[in-house]
Amino acid sequence: MQVNGPHFMRLAKNKIMVCMLCPKSCSLSVADNFNGVSIENNGCNKGIQFAKKELADPERILTSTMKVDHGVLPLVSVRGDNPVKKDELKALIKQLDGMTLYAPVLSGQIVASDFGRNSVNIIATRTIDRLN
Repeated sequence: MQVNGPHFMRLAKNKIMVCMLCPKSCSLSVADNFNGVSIENNGCNKGIQFAKKELADPERILTSTMKVDHGVLPLVSVRGDNPVKKDELKALIKQLDGMTLYAPVLSGQIVASDFGRNSVNIIATRTIDRLN
């Protein structure tokens, strides 16, 4: 399939992407040619959707850890509740590195709300009990 338009970034060369939208995990072949961007080896239309989104506006789910004071463990794993722009990930993780939580922290607890440009909520994925 050919994909044209100014909103798609120009690829420097051919690229292989693994589609993550269905269990097939197709290895998509994405090539920059004179007619635009070509997407091949997709097992379904979801592969085309994935490649278009990945080329135009890649997003990821933020996963990281945060410091915990007075907890039985020094860190708690966290994740965002919505995808964030891929180019924002490092800055957001750096912000999380500067934050400290105080035990107890409950699994599923929102530990930071309206975080970043996408206003993502940061959620603890593990319970950390208070140190006695």
